[in-house]
Amino acid sequence: MDETVYSMYFAYGSNLCVRQMNKRCPDNMKIGTGVLQGYRWIITKRGFANVVKSIDDVWGEIYKISSKDEDKLDICEGVKRGSYTKEYFQISINGKSHKCLTYVDPITKEGIPDAIYISTINEGLSDSKLPEEYVEKYLRPKIPL
Repeated sequence: MDETVYSMYFAYGSNLCVRQMNKRCPDNMKIGTGVLQGYRWIITKRGFANVVKSIDDVWGEIYKISSKDEDKLDICEGVKRGSYTKEYFQISINGKSHKCLTYVDPITKEGIPDAIYISTINEGLSDSKLPEEYVEKYLRPKIPL
């Protein structure tokens, strides 16, 4: 009997990339696109994506992940090092609210990403169904094609 525990995960940065998610979280199942309301997308001075409180919204992809996947993501996201903290937000998916794990960087000072990170996010943007106007307004200033 399979007793794997699954949870919902909201990806808004490099984990939009299906190739990366499949490597990090082999049990993942992509659910669809969701919206985190009252936050905006930034790149921190460490060079990685983050969400900060705002009147704006953040779009991302929702995955169903196993507890083993979550443990791997904790390592990849540097939870023990303090690079990201684990937060749970209500994410709107097709008009319904779902509690989703989201990784949040305690650093909110903005910076610029490196070329590899830009490439991974661009691959993720190709994989995702985020609204074009959202991508152009919020991501393209920091993530050029």
